[in-house]
Amino acid sequence: MPEIQLNNKTYNLNVADNFIKRAFGLMFKDINHNEGLIFYYGKRKLHIHTFFMKYPIDVIFLYNNEVVDIAKNLKPWKTYNSKVYSNSMIEIRSSQNFNINIGDKLCI
Repeated sequence: MPEIQLNNKTYNLNVADNFIKRAFGLMFKDINHNEGLIFYYGKRKLHIHTFFMKYPIDVIFLYNNEVVDIAKNLKPWKTYNSKVYSNSMIEIRSSQNFNINIGDKLCI
């Protein structure tokens, strides 16, 4: 299982590696504060939603493990349209103040 480190906190990432997992993401799911979901895909700009979510999430968009966009505290029933190209995305529960910036490289 892949992991990332954000502000000295380790997140265990489940991989959305099939159509069903990618389609449902975190909808209807309850995860711990140290868990998340990572999606891998071809280079594109993503439009995401938080329909049927139980809690707010933070979304980190990556291109070759470099942070290219961040959507913090997306509440349930909202949408977000990334304006930049990415090829992977991490969803975690909205966190207390992780400190990452556009251009940072993440080790996954």
